[in-house]
Amino acid sequence: MSSTELLITMGSVFIGFLLFGGSFASFMAKRRPAVIWSLFGAAIVFITVVPVIVAVFWGTAGPASG
Repeated sequence: MSSTELLITMGSVFIGFLLFGGSFASFMAKRRPAVIWSLFGAAIVFITVVPVIVAVFWGTAGPASG
């Protein structure tokens, strides 16, 4: 895995954890459920979906041959 994929994955997970923390803070502040679930849904995408896409479609492609 090159440093580009590594940085994108780390950044995505970091953003996801910030969104997850924001979701929890919104829950504790008794904000609307739509805000809480939107932040939580975005966190799940950044923590799981983006790193999996990077690993499967970019990380496994390897160096270009030709």
